[in-house]
Amino acid sequence: MKLLVTFLMSLLSAPLIVAQEDEKPVEISFHGFVSLNAGYNSRTSKQIRNNSIYLYPLPQELNKDEDDLNARGSFDLGASHSRFGMHIKGPTFNGISVSGLLEADFLGDDRASDSDLRLRHAYLSLSYKKFVLTAGKTFHPLHISDASPKTVNTVTGIPMHPLSRNPQLRFAWQLTSGLDLSATLLRQNNSRSTGFFADNNDRGIPEFVLQTGIGGRGALKVYLTAGYKQLPLPDEYDPHNEKLTMDAFHFQTSLRYKSEKLEYRMAALYGDNLTEMVMPGGVGRINKGTEENPEYEYKGLPVVGLWADLSTKCDKWSPGLFAGYLEATGTRESIDEVLNDFSRDSEIQNILIVAPRLNYLMHKNLTASFEYMWTRAGWGAKEDLDNPEGDKYNNHGVPLNVENFANHRLLFSITYSF
Repeated sequence: MKLLVTFLMSLLSAPLIVAQEDEKPVEISFHGFVSLNAGYNSRTSKQIRNNSIYLYPLPQELNKDEDDLNARGSFDLGASHSRFGMHIKGPTFNGISVSGLLEADFLGDDRASDSDLRLRHAYLSLSYKKFVLTAGKTFHPLHISDASPKTVNTVTGIPMHPLSRNPQLRFAWQLTSGLDLSATLLRQNNSRSTGFFADNNDRGIPEFVLQTGIGGRGALKVYLTAGYKQLPLPDEYDPHNEKLTMDAFHFQTSLRYKSEKLEYRMAALYGDNLTEMVMPGGVGRINKGTEENPEYEYKGLPVVGLWADLSTKCDKWSPGLFAGYLEATGTRESIDEVLNDFSRDSEIQNILIVAPRLNYLMHKNLTASFEYMWTRAGWGAKEDLDNPEGDKYNNHGVPLNVENFANHRLLFSITYSF
């Protein structure tokens, strides 16, 4: 606590003292890569960001001749995931070290164009002894760079591994060499919960996330993450301005192990309505009143995600393997209906991915990569021909009448890093 008070006092007194000290100069270094991806899908699939981010195969879509229009392959070439950025370091004053990061790519829109600039990261960090304050836009705490999949595909493990960047304030404290804590306040920005276009701004309650890291810089490190968000219902679902909200929680355990020749990462995630993380889900509604005088409650449809990633470090050839599974588990309390307005493919009951890869280091700055990804998606919530009046979801929002559809994705990527 004494260190925390000293850190805050240092920030407040900085303008009075900084002129009396010799500042270290500001250093700027540039980084990035230029890359081309060539991919083939055996089945029509859901992809976003100009087809650069692959999600999962689509269910059948029958024409008048009963032919499945989605049972066709596709080929794509793209370079819009190429990125550039700069690290900024300095000055150091009154014991506080200042640093920052600006980074962008060209995945700013879903249009068929490679010219839409997108801001990936824009944040500054103030470090003082065992404390770090980060302010700006960067990864959501659920996305831990040190414990994320190393797939060739830009998806980095989506949809069982969350992906989102948010404006945030994060305060981190290194308690010991093997234990750190952080608390984060954030809001949704480019990626929002489906249907909640006002996100958490209307209620003045930011999303709150706590995280602890156990293991320090050793070979093994474990991260424990827990968060809470409150989303206001749109006006059409709150006509009497009762300030109705949907409360949601998420929990994650992540692990990273590194040795000289091997890296292993894995995580288990549970979350209510994680559609802002590019994950299937949605919202269910309960009427606790009567049909004449309804009293609605809204529940996020939860999912569970599991994944593991194994990679090796060799002189030239470096194989790796990613495997992941996601399942819609259903709400704890029975619901009356699933609301389409808040759905991001809530018809999906499960997704399974297996993706071996091989990287070839031609030069320290030039890499060629190959990846085969098999993805199976279980789509439900369709009409039962034997019972057309039957339910599409069970009482907990889990899709019924599930049918599996698979895609074989081949990807070649060549990357020049600087």
